[in-house]
Amino acid sequence: MARFALIPSKIFNDTSVWTVMGDDSTRALLLQARFADERYLFSARPTTELPDRVGDERHQMQLRALGNDTFEWITQVDHGIGPVRAEQVADAIGVLFTAFEGMRDSDVRGEARTLFPHTSLHLGQIVSIDSVRSTPLADGSTSFVMRVAITPGAMRRKYPHYAKYVDKYIMPSTFQVRLTDRAGAQYFDLSKQDESFIVRLRARKGSLVPLVGPPRPMPDTLLIRVNAKAKFMIFHVGYSNLIGDFIIERGEHDRAWLMRFRKEPEWHLPLAADKLIKSPLRRPFEGRGTEVRLGVRDDIGNQTMSQRQVRTAVKESAIMRFFGGLGSSAFGDFAGQSEAEENRFLSELFVALRRDFAAVVR
Repeated sequence: MARFALIPSKIFNDTSVWTVMGDDSTRALLLQARFADERYLFSARPTTELPDRVGDERHQMQLRALGNDTFEWITQVDHGIGPVRAEQVADAIGVLFTAFEGMRDSDVRGEARTLFPHTSLHLGQIVSIDSVRSTPLADGSTSFVMRVAITPGAMRRKYPHYAKYVDKYIMPSTFQVRLTDRAGAQYFDLSKQDESFIVRLRARKGSLVPLVGPPRPMPDTLLIRVNAKAKFMIFHVGYSNLIGDFIIERGEHDRAWLMRFRKEPEWHLPLAADKLIKSPLRRPFEGRGTEVRLGVRDDIGNQTMSQRQVRTAVKESAIMRFFGGLGSSAFGDFAGQSEAEENRFLSELFVALRRDFAAVVR
């Protein structure tokens, strides 16, 4: 499905892909995932239910033909996270982004090593903290800049195929994600440059505040701006000024981040692709645009659910087939040994996190 996401006509009538063949315009793949014996079992089913155990999942992927070679994707994933309130999850995430407040550089490094020794050791196979600047300011806020170096060489012996994939696709890529208010004040900056990730934040009294200027709490309605470029085979493909709405939802039983993109970015394509008709690239941003929602809800089922929802539309064309071909190449390289090693790396990461958290709460 991922390989043909941009050219969905290739799989629309493939009965081996879907568990529900609706009317002439709708297809769906429904999956129930259950965690047992340290692994997930995904079962394709004609109907699914909300997860009833911690760690279990429900996946619902729908493809709808809109006519004129246009298709709409809608995806929803529900993941059981146990008896915790949505407000508590949101507070924990808030602490994650402001934990550096009032701390000096050495304090940040020291607490990371002390509180998460096993996690730090495992992550050290692929990333390392290159530099940390945590600076308490006279106005009561704390400025924070951290550079994390990507070091796949350290993982080559244990995860050789995954390291090769990181070298080929992750290392040459660049991106930047910024959050600003309507007046242009910047509250969050995450970028990848060369072989490092750089994050810039500033906090005061447990809230993010503008990176520069007088400190004031971050509003719930912001703008998100994304620039990205990646290398596929011999091609460099990317975009700049992908701008959307970033809304923090604070319901009584529901907390979420909603991102909605309704403005086409500036595309950066190789010379051959520049000669293709680009109008289909506007389709994902027309009408409702492309929506991504990440949230937590505590009033459905017998436990709280983390939820991921995505909705977008694509129009098939020569240029979308070009993009689809690049994506197919990347997914082809990932499938098999690279994917198996990534799964093992992540599984061992969560084992390390469990050990560290168990020591903290003991």
